[in-house]
Amino acid sequence: MPRTLRILILPAFLLCLAGALAAQTAPDPDLLAEISKIKMVDDHAHPLVARPEGARDTEWESLGFQGAHSTGTAVAPEEELVPFRMRPGSPDLHRAWAALYGFAPAKITKESLGELIQAKQRIQREQGDHYPAWVLDQLGVETMLSNRMSMGKGLDAPRFRWVSYVDALLFPLDNRELKQGNPDLQRFYTSLEVVRQRFLTEEKLTALPPTLDLYVSQVIAPLLERQKAEGAVAVKFVAGYVRSLDFAEVPEADARRIYARWVRGGVPPAADYKKLQDYLFRRIARECGRVGLAVHIHTGFGIGSYYNVSGSNPMLLESAFDDPALRSTTFVVIHGGWPFARQTAALLLKPNVYADFSAIAFLIYPRELAEVLRSWMEIAPQKVLFGTDGFDLGLPFLSWEEFCWMGADSSRQALALALTAMMNDGEITRPEALRLANQVLHDNAVQLYHLGSPAAAH
Repeated sequence: MPRTLRILILPAFLLCLAGALAAQTAPDPDLLAEISKIKMVDDHAHPLVARPEGARDTEWESLGFQGAHSTGTAVAPEEELVPFRMRPGSPDLHRAWAALYGFAPAKITKESLGELIQAKQRIQREQGDHYPAWVLDQLGVETMLSNRMSMGKGLDAPRFRWVSYVDALLFPLDNRELKQGNPDLQRFYTSLEVVRQRFLTEEKLTALPPTLDLYVSQVIAPLLERQKAEGAVAVKFVAGYVRSLDFAEVPEADARRIYARWVRGGVPPAADYKKLQDYLFRRIARECGRVGLAVHIHTGFGIGSYYNVSGSNPMLLESAFDDPALRSTTFVVIHGGWPFARQTAALLLKPNVYADFSAIAFLIYPRELAEVLRSWMEIAPQKVLFGTDGFDLGLPFLSWEEFCWMGADSSRQALALALTAMMNDGEITRPEALRLANQVLHDNAVQLYHLGSPAAAH
Protein backbone atom coordinates (compact mmCIF):
# COMPACT_ATOMS: atom_id res chain seq x y z
CA MET A 1 0.00 0.00 0.00
CA PRO A 2 1.43 3.43 -0.92
CA ARG A 3 2.58 5.53 2.05
CA THR A 4 0.24 8.40 1.10
CA LEU A 5 -2.78 6.11 1.10
CA ARG A 6 -1.81 4.68 4.49
CA ILE A 7 -1.61 8.20 5.90
CA LEU A 8 -5.13 8.96 4.62
CA ILE A 9 -6.69 5.70 5.80
CA LEU A 10 -5.18 5.54 9.30
CA PRO A 11 -7.01 8.58 10.78
CA ALA A 12 -10.32 7.37 9.37
CA PHE A 13 -9.72 3.91 10.84
CA LEU A 14 -8.87 5.35 14.25
CA LEU A 15 -12.02 7.48 14.20
CA CYS A 16 -14.16 4.43 13.42
CA LEU A 17 -12.43 2.42 16.14
CA ALA A 18 -12.95 5.20 18.67
CA GLY A 19 -16.63 5.37 17.77
CA ALA A 20 -17.05 1.62 18.18
CA LEU A 21 -15.32 1.62 21.56
CA ALA A 22 -17.42 4.55 22.78
CA ALA A 23 -20.58 2.72 21.75
CA GLN A 24 -19.56 -0.24 23.92
CA THR A 25 -18.87 1.87 27.02
CA ALA A 26 -21.73 4.39 26.94
CA PRO A 27 -25.41 3.47 26.73
CA ASP A 28 -27.76 4.90 24.15
CA PRO A 29 -29.25 7.86 26.11
CA ASP A 30 -32.77 7.45 24.75
CA LEU A 31 -32.77 3.73 25.52
CA LEU A 32 -31.49 4.38 29.05
CA ALA A 33 -34.24 6.95 29.54
CA GLU A 34 -36.88 4.40 28.53
CA ILE A 35 -35.34 1.70 30.73
CA SER A 36 -35.39 4.10 33.68
CA LYS A 37 -39.19 4.27 33.42
CA ILE A 38 -39.76 0.51 33.74
CA LYS A 39 -41.29 -0.61 37.02
CA MET A 40 -39.20 -3.59 38.10
CA VAL A 41 -39.75 -6.89 39.88
CA ASP A 42 -36.86 -7.59 42.26
CA ASP A 43 -36.25 -11.35 42.22
CA HIS A 44 -34.18 -11.46 45.40
CA ALA A 45 -33.75 -9.15 48.40
CA HIS A 46 -33.96 -9.17 52.19
CA PRO A 47 -36.09 -6.14 53.12
CA LEU A 48 -36.53 -5.26 56.77
CA VAL A 49 -39.88 -4.73 58.44
CA ALA A 50 -41.12 -1.31 59.47
CA ARG A 51 -39.83 -0.98 63.01
CA PRO A 52 -39.36 1.44 65.90
CA GLU A 53 -35.98 3.12 66.22
CA GLY A 54 -33.39 0.78 67.67
CA ALA A 55 -35.46 -2.39 67.18
CA ARG A 56 -33.75 -5.22 65.32
CA ASP A 57 -35.35 -7.36 62.65
CA THR A 58 -34.00 -10.89 63.16
CA GLU A 59 -36.12 -12.60 60.51
CA TRP A 60 -34.33 -11.54 57.31
CA GLU A 61 -31.76 -14.39 57.41
CA SER A 62 -31.31 -17.90 58.77
CA LEU A 63 -27.58 -18.45 59.35
CA GLY A 64 -26.76 -16.16 62.24
CA PHE A 65 -24.99 -13.42 60.27
CA GLN A 66 -26.44 -10.68 62.45
CA GLY A 67 -24.00 -9.37 64.99
CA ALA A 68 -21.24 -11.63 63.72
CA HIS A 69 -19.23 -8.77 62.26
CA SER A 70 -19.08 -7.15 65.68
CA THR A 71 -17.92 -10.29 67.51
CA GLY A 72 -15.49 -11.51 64.84
CA THR A 73 -16.47 -15.12 65.55
CA ALA A 74 -18.34 -16.13 62.42
CA VAL A 75 -17.75 -13.85 59.48
CA ALA A 76 -15.11 -11.44 58.31
CA PRO A 77 -14.60 -8.07 60.05
CA GLU A 78 -17.09 -5.48 58.84
CA GLU A 79 -14.60 -3.56 56.69
CA GLU A 80 -14.01 -6.76 54.70
CA LEU A 81 -17.74 -7.34 54.31
CA VAL A 82 -18.38 -4.01 52.64
CA PRO A 83 -17.87 -4.03 48.85
CA PHE A 84 -15.61 -1.27 47.54
CA ARG A 85 -18.54 0.61 45.99
CA MET A 86 -20.43 0.68 49.28
CA ARG A 87 -17.79 2.21 51.56
CA PRO A 88 -18.49 5.69 53.00
CA GLY A 89 -16.19 7.46 50.55
CA SER A 90 -17.80 5.91 47.46
CA PRO A 91 -19.40 8.40 45.02
CA ASP A 92 -22.01 5.77 44.19
CA LEU A 93 -23.01 5.48 47.84
CA HIS A 94 -23.26 9.27 48.04
CA ARG A 95 -25.67 9.17 45.09
CA ALA A 96 -27.74 6.56 46.91
CA TRP A 97 -28.00 8.74 50.01
CA ALA A 98 -28.96 11.75 47.93
CA ALA A 99 -31.63 9.84 46.02
CA LEU A 100 -33.12 8.13 49.07
CA TYR A 101 -32.84 10.75 51.81
CA GLY A 102 -31.93 14.00 50.07
CA PHE A 103 -28.62 13.91 51.92
CA ALA A 104 -25.57 15.18 50.02
CA PRO A 105 -22.72 16.22 52.34
CA ALA A 106 -19.70 17.98 50.88
CA LYS A 107 -17.42 15.76 52.96
CA ILE A 108 -17.91 12.53 54.88
CA THR A 109 -17.09 12.97 58.54
CA LYS A 110 -18.31 11.41 61.77
CA GLU A 111 -20.64 14.36 62.19
CA SER A 112 -22.06 14.17 58.65
CA LEU A 113 -22.69 10.43 59.00
CA GLY A 114 -24.62 11.25 62.16
CA GLU A 115 -26.71 13.73 60.18
CA LEU A 116 -27.35 11.05 57.55
CA ILE A 117 -28.59 8.62 60.18
CA GLN A 118 -30.89 11.29 61.60
CA ALA A 119 -32.30 12.04 58.14
CA LYS A 120 -32.91 8.34 57.55
CA GLN A 121 -34.62 7.87 60.92
CA ARG A 122 -36.79 10.93 60.33
CA ILE A 123 -38.15 9.46 57.08
CA GLN A 124 -38.71 6.11 58.81
CA ARG A 125 -40.78 7.85 61.48
CA GLU A 126 -42.73 9.87 58.93
CA GLN A 127 -43.54 6.83 56.77
CA GLY A 128 -44.28 4.45 59.64
CA ASP A 129 -45.56 1.08 58.45
CA HIS A 130 -45.43 2.37 54.87
CA TYR A 131 -41.65 2.80 54.99
CA PRO A 132 -40.70 -0.46 53.16
CA ALA A 133 -43.12 0.36 50.34
CA TRP A 134 -41.78 3.94 50.27
CA VAL A 135 -38.31 2.51 49.66
CA LEU A 136 -39.65 0.48 46.70
CA ASP A 137 -41.15 3.67 45.28
CA GLN A 138 -37.75 5.37 45.39
CA LEU A 139 -36.20 2.40 43.59
CA GLY A 140 -38.84 2.14 40.87
CA VAL A 141 -39.62 -1.40 42.05
CA GLU A 142 -43.16 -2.69 41.64
CA THR A 143 -42.73 -5.97 43.56
CA MET A 144 -39.92 -7.34 45.71
CA LEU A 145 -39.44 -11.04 46.38
CA SER A 146 -38.49 -11.03 50.04
CA ASN A 147 -36.18 -13.79 51.28
CA ARG A 148 -36.95 -14.04 55.00
CA MET A 149 -37.86 -16.50 57.71
CA SER A 150 -41.22 -14.78 57.90
CA MET A 151 -42.84 -11.60 56.68
CA GLY A 152 -43.85 -8.76 58.98
CA LYS A 153 -45.06 -5.22 59.45
CA GLY A 154 -44.99 -3.22 56.25
CA LEU A 155 -44.06 -6.17 54.03
CA ASP A 156 -47.50 -6.73 52.60
CA ALA A 157 -48.55 -8.33 49.31
CA PRO A 158 -48.66 -7.50 46.48
CA ARG A 159 -45.64 -5.19 46.85
CA PHE A 160 -43.71 -7.82 48.83
CA ARG A 161 -43.87 -11.56 48.13
CA TRP A 162 -42.38 -14.19 50.43
CA VAL A 163 -39.43 -16.49 49.67
CA SER A 164 -38.82 -18.80 52.65
CA TYR A 165 -35.67 -20.58 53.86
CA VAL A 166 -35.61 -24.40 53.92
CA ASP A 167 -31.95 -25.39 54.49
CA ALA A 168 -32.67 -26.62 58.01
CA LEU A 169 -34.63 -29.52 56.47
CA LEU A 170 -31.38 -30.86 54.97
CA PHE A 171 -29.73 -31.47 58.34
CA PRO A 172 -31.98 -33.56 60.61
CA LEU A 173 -29.12 -35.46 62.31
CA ASP A 174 -26.37 -34.59 64.80
CA ASN A 175 -24.21 -31.82 63.29
CA ARG A 176 -21.33 -31.84 65.77
CA GLU A 177 -18.78 -33.14 63.28
CA LEU A 178 -19.92 -30.73 60.56
CA LYS A 179 -19.33 -27.76 62.85
CA GLN A 180 -15.59 -28.45 62.97
CA GLY A 181 -14.79 -27.52 59.36
CA ASN A 182 -14.01 -23.82 59.83
CA PRO A 183 -14.80 -21.01 62.31
CA ASP A 184 -17.90 -19.94 60.35
CA LEU A 185 -19.61 -23.31 60.53
CA GLN A 186 -20.35 -23.59 64.24
CA ARG A 187 -22.55 -20.49 64.16
CA PHE A 188 -24.16 -21.48 60.87
CA TYR A 189 -25.10 -25.02 61.91
CA THR A 190 -26.26 -23.87 65.33
CA SER A 191 -28.59 -21.40 63.63
CA LEU A 192 -29.91 -24.11 61.31
CA GLU A 193 -30.62 -26.32 64.34
CA VAL A 194 -32.68 -23.51 65.86
CA VAL A 195 -34.63 -23.17 62.61
CA ARG A 196 -35.13 -26.95 62.44
CA GLN A 197 -36.68 -26.94 65.92
CA ARG A 198 -38.86 -24.02 64.86
CA PHE A 199 -40.10 -26.03 61.88
CA LEU A 200 -40.92 -29.02 64.12
CA THR A 201 -42.81 -26.77 66.53
CA GLU A 202 -44.76 -25.20 63.67
CA GLU A 203 -45.79 -28.71 62.56
CA LYS A 204 -46.76 -29.53 66.18
CA LEU A 205 -44.02 -32.14 66.61
CA THR A 206 -41.88 -32.56 69.73
CA ALA A 207 -39.21 -34.73 68.07
CA LEU A 208 -38.04 -35.86 64.66
CA PRO A 209 -40.14 -38.67 63.16
CA PRO A 210 -38.48 -42.12 63.46
CA THR A 211 -38.41 -42.89 59.71
CA LEU A 212 -37.50 -40.98 56.58
CA ASP A 213 -40.94 -41.53 55.05
CA LEU A 214 -42.55 -39.94 58.11
CA TYR A 215 -40.03 -37.09 58.03
CA VAL A 216 -41.17 -36.32 54.50
CA SER A 217 -44.88 -36.74 55.17
CA GLN A 218 -45.01 -35.07 58.60
CA VAL A 219 -42.41 -32.31 58.24
CA ILE A 220 -41.26 -31.53 54.69
CA ALA A 221 -44.53 -31.84 52.75
CA PRO A 222 -46.84 -30.05 55.22
CA LEU A 223 -44.28 -27.30 55.85
CA LEU A 224 -44.01 -26.49 52.14
CA GLU A 225 -47.78 -26.69 51.68
CA ARG A 226 -48.32 -24.31 54.62
CA GLN A 227 -45.73 -21.83 53.36
CA LYS A 228 -47.37 -21.87 49.94
CA ALA A 229 -50.77 -21.24 51.55
CA GLU A 230 -49.27 -18.35 53.54
CA GLY A 231 -48.15 -16.62 50.34
CA ALA A 232 -44.70 -17.99 49.53
CA VAL A 233 -43.81 -18.03 45.83
CA ALA A 234 -40.45 -19.77 46.26
CA VAL A 235 -38.08 -21.36 48.77
CA LYS A 236 -34.39 -20.58 49.18
CA PHE A 237 -31.34 -22.75 49.81
CA VAL A 238 -28.19 -21.10 51.18
CA ALA A 239 -26.52 -24.49 51.51
CA GLY A 240 -23.36 -23.24 49.80
CA TYR A 241 -22.41 -21.60 53.09
CA VAL A 242 -22.20 -24.96 54.87
CA ARG A 243 -21.40 -27.54 52.16
CA SER A 244 -20.72 -28.00 48.46
CA LEU A 245 -23.60 -27.81 45.98
CA ASP A 246 -22.83 -31.22 44.45
CA PHE A 247 -26.15 -32.82 45.43
CA ALA A 248 -25.77 -36.31 43.95
CA GLU A 249 -28.57 -38.74 43.15
CA VAL A 250 -28.87 -41.20 46.05
CA PRO A 251 -31.03 -44.37 46.16
CA GLU A 252 -33.99 -43.92 48.48
CA ALA A 253 -33.14 -47.15 50.28
CA ASP A 254 -29.74 -45.76 51.28
CA ALA A 255 -31.28 -42.55 52.57
CA ARG A 256 -33.88 -44.48 54.57
CA ARG A 257 -31.18 -46.66 56.15
CA ILE A 258 -28.98 -43.70 57.12
CA TYR A 259 -31.86 -41.69 58.57
CA ALA A 260 -33.22 -44.62 60.62
CA ARG A 261 -29.77 -45.51 61.97
CA TRP A 262 -28.78 -42.03 63.17
CA VAL A 263 -32.01 -40.17 63.95
CA ARG A 264 -32.04 -41.88 67.34
CA GLY A 265 -28.70 -40.33 68.29
CA GLY A 266 -25.00 -40.40 67.63
CA VAL A 267 -22.81 -38.62 65.10
CA PRO A 268 -23.25 -40.02 61.57
CA PRO A 269 -20.19 -40.64 59.36
CA ALA A 270 -19.63 -37.67 57.05
CA ALA A 271 -20.06 -39.75 53.89
CA ASP A 272 -23.39 -41.18 55.06
CA TYR A 273 -24.68 -37.79 56.21
CA LYS A 274 -23.82 -36.26 52.83
CA LYS A 275 -25.84 -38.97 51.10
CA LEU A 276 -28.86 -38.15 53.25
CA GLN A 277 -28.48 -34.41 52.56
CA ASP A 278 -28.16 -35.10 48.82
CA TYR A 279 -31.34 -37.17 48.86
CA LEU A 280 -33.24 -34.61 50.91
CA PHE A 281 -32.28 -31.74 48.60
CA ARG A 282 -33.78 -33.52 45.61
CA ARG A 283 -36.80 -34.69 47.59
CA ILE A 284 -37.50 -31.15 48.83
CA ALA A 285 -37.10 -29.83 45.29
CA ARG A 286 -39.53 -32.47 44.03
CA GLU A 287 -42.08 -31.47 46.69
CA CYS A 288 -41.64 -27.83 45.68
CA GLY A 289 -42.50 -28.77 42.10
CA ARG A 290 -45.60 -30.56 43.36
CA VAL A 291 -46.95 -27.61 45.34
CA GLY A 292 -45.85 -24.93 42.86
CA LEU A 293 -42.91 -23.27 44.63
CA ALA A 294 -39.80 -22.23 42.70
CA VAL A 295 -36.44 -23.23 44.20
CA HIS A 296 -33.89 -20.43 44.68
CA ILE A 297 -30.27 -21.48 45.26
CA HIS A 298 -27.49 -19.23 46.50
CA THR A 299 -24.54 -19.65 44.12
CA GLY A 300 -21.14 -18.09 43.53
CA PHE A 301 -19.53 -15.73 46.02
CA GLY A 302 -20.59 -15.28 49.62
CA ILE A 303 -19.61 -13.39 52.75
CA GLY A 304 -17.38 -14.79 55.46
CA SER A 305 -13.65 -15.35 55.89
CA TYR A 306 -13.89 -19.04 55.03
CA TYR A 307 -16.62 -19.11 52.40
CA ASN A 308 -15.91 -21.79 49.76
CA VAL A 309 -16.54 -20.09 46.41
CA SER A 310 -15.58 -23.10 44.29
CA GLY A 311 -18.08 -25.25 46.19
CA SER A 312 -20.85 -22.87 45.09
CA ASN A 313 -20.22 -23.12 41.35
CA PRO A 314 -23.69 -23.52 39.77
CA MET A 315 -22.29 -26.16 37.41
CA LEU A 316 -22.23 -28.50 40.43
CA LEU A 317 -26.04 -28.47 40.27
CA GLU A 318 -26.25 -29.73 36.70
CA SER A 319 -27.12 -33.33 37.60
CA ALA A 320 -30.01 -32.09 39.75
CA PHE A 321 -31.23 -29.79 36.98
CA ASP A 322 -31.10 -32.77 34.62
CA ASP A 323 -32.91 -35.16 36.97
CA PRO A 324 -36.11 -36.28 35.16
CA ALA A 325 -37.88 -36.38 38.52
CA LEU A 326 -37.21 -32.63 38.94
CA ARG A 327 -38.19 -31.33 35.52
CA SER A 328 -41.46 -29.99 36.98
CA THR A 329 -39.42 -27.96 39.50
CA THR A 330 -38.24 -24.49 38.51
CA PHE A 331 -34.76 -23.57 39.74
CA VAL A 332 -33.39 -20.02 39.97
CA VAL A 333 -29.61 -19.54 40.12
CA ILE A 334 -29.38 -16.67 42.60
CA HIS A 335 -26.53 -14.15 42.10
CA GLY A 336 -25.98 -15.71 38.68
CA GLY A 337 -23.22 -17.88 40.06
CA TRP A 338 -20.73 -15.01 39.81
CA PRO A 339 -17.75 -15.34 39.31
CA PHE A 340 -18.97 -18.33 37.28
CA ALA A 341 -21.49 -16.22 35.36
CA ARG A 342 -20.36 -17.41 31.93
CA GLN A 343 -21.12 -21.00 32.92
CA THR A 344 -24.54 -19.88 34.11
CA ALA A 345 -25.35 -18.78 30.56
CA ALA A 346 -25.08 -22.40 29.43
CA LEU A 347 -27.35 -23.59 32.24
CA LEU A 348 -30.10 -21.27 30.98
CA LEU A 349 -30.59 -23.65 28.05
CA LYS A 350 -32.11 -26.15 30.47
CA PRO A 351 -35.92 -25.85 30.48
CA ASN A 352 -36.26 -25.53 34.27
CA VAL A 353 -33.40 -23.11 35.03
CA TYR A 354 -33.50 -19.30 35.41
CA ALA A 355 -30.88 -16.90 36.80
CA ASP A 356 -30.92 -13.51 38.48
CA PHE A 357 -28.09 -11.01 38.81
CA SER A 358 -28.80 -9.93 42.37
CA ALA A 359 -25.81 -8.80 44.48
CA ILE A 360 -23.39 -8.69 41.55
CA ALA A 361 -25.19 -5.50 40.51
CA PHE A 362 -23.75 -3.68 43.55
CA LEU A 363 -20.55 -5.71 43.79
CA ILE A 364 -19.21 -4.98 40.30
CA TYR A 365 -19.58 -1.89 38.13
CA PRO A 366 -22.11 -1.58 35.29
CA ARG A 367 -19.61 -2.13 32.47
CA GLU A 368 -18.63 -5.60 33.72
CA LEU A 369 -22.23 -6.44 34.63
CA ALA A 370 -23.24 -5.50 31.09
CA GLU A 371 -20.95 -8.22 29.73
CA VAL A 372 -22.64 -10.77 32.00
CA LEU A 373 -26.12 -9.68 30.96
CA ARG A 374 -25.26 -9.69 27.27
CA SER A 375 -23.93 -13.26 27.47
CA TRP A 376 -27.18 -14.36 29.14
CA MET A 377 -29.56 -12.44 26.87
CA GLU A 378 -27.87 -13.77 23.75
CA ILE A 379 -28.66 -17.30 25.00
CA ALA A 380 -32.04 -17.11 26.75
CA PRO A 381 -33.39 -13.61 27.47
CA GLN A 382 -36.67 -15.07 28.76
CA LYS A 383 -34.73 -16.69 31.66
CA VAL A 384 -32.94 -13.56 32.96
CA LEU A 385 -34.24 -11.90 36.14
CA PHE A 386 -33.38 -8.59 37.78
CA GLY A 387 -32.51 -8.65 41.49
CA THR A 388 -30.73 -6.55 44.11
CA ASP A 389 -30.01 -8.72 47.20
CA GLY A 390 -30.38 -5.75 49.52
CA PHE A 391 -29.72 -6.90 53.10
CA ASP A 392 -28.88 -5.58 56.55
CA LEU A 393 -25.15 -5.29 57.21
CA GLY A 394 -25.77 -3.97 60.69
CA LEU A 395 -24.39 -0.53 59.88
CA PRO A 396 -26.75 2.45 60.32
CA PHE A 397 -25.53 4.19 57.15
CA LEU A 398 -25.61 1.03 55.03
CA SER A 399 -28.55 -1.36 55.08
CA TRP A 400 -30.99 -2.96 52.67
CA GLU A 401 -32.16 0.37 51.26
CA GLU A 402 -28.70 1.46 50.06
CA PHE A 403 -27.83 -1.97 48.67
CA CYS A 404 -31.15 -2.09 46.81
CA TRP A 405 -30.75 1.41 45.39
CA MET A 406 -27.25 0.61 44.15
CA GLY A 407 -28.41 -2.67 42.63
CA ALA A 408 -31.37 -1.06 40.89
CA ASP A 409 -29.41 1.89 39.52
CA SER A 410 -26.50 -0.25 38.30
CA SER A 411 -28.86 -2.80 36.75
CA ARG A 412 -30.57 -0.17 34.62
CA GLN A 413 -27.20 1.21 33.47
CA ALA A 414 -25.73 -2.23 32.75
CA LEU A 415 -28.81 -3.39 30.87
CA ALA A 416 -28.74 -0.25 28.73
CA LEU A 417 -25.04 -0.82 28.01
CA ALA A 418 -25.59 -4.45 27.02
CA LEU A 419 -28.57 -3.70 24.78
CA THR A 420 -26.78 -0.75 23.16
CA ALA A 421 -23.87 -3.02 22.25
CA MET A 422 -26.26 -5.62 20.84
CA MET A 423 -27.98 -2.95 18.74
CA ASN A 424 -24.65 -1.62 17.46
CA ASP A 425 -23.61 -5.12 16.45
CA GLY A 426 -26.84 -5.62 14.54
CA GLU A 427 -28.15 -8.37 16.80
CA ILE A 428 -31.37 -6.58 17.75
CA THR A 429 -33.39 -3.53 16.75
CA ARG A 430 -34.32 -0.68 19.08
CA PRO A 431 -37.91 -1.97 19.58
CA GLU A 432 -36.46 -5.40 20.38
CA ALA A 433 -34.05 -3.83 22.86
CA LEU A 434 -36.89 -2.18 24.76
CA ARG A 435 -38.88 -5.41 24.72
CA LEU A 436 -35.90 -7.30 26.19
CA ALA A 437 -35.47 -4.63 28.86
CA ASN A 438 -39.09 -5.08 29.93
CA GLN A 439 -38.64 -8.85 30.00
CA VAL A 440 -35.54 -8.77 32.18
CA LEU A 441 -36.70 -6.10 34.59
CA HIS A 442 -40.35 -7.08 34.89
CA ASP A 443 -42.14 -9.53 32.64
CA ASN A 444 -40.00 -12.65 33.12
CA ALA A 445 -40.57 -12.59 36.88
CA VAL A 446 -44.27 -11.84 36.50
CA GLN A 447 -44.69 -14.89 34.31
CA LEU A 448 -42.47 -17.17 36.41
CA TYR A 449 -44.18 -16.41 39.72
CA HIS A 450 -47.68 -15.77 38.30
CA LEU A 451 -47.76 -12.25 39.72
CA GLY A 452 -50.26 -10.92 37.17
CA SER A 453 -50.41 -9.98 33.52
CA PRO A 454 -47.07 -8.76 32.13
CA ALA A 455 -47.14 -5.38 30.42
CA ALA A 456 -45.37 -4.57 27.20
CA ALA A 457 -44.15 -1.22 28.52
CA HIS A 458 -44.29 0.65 31.80
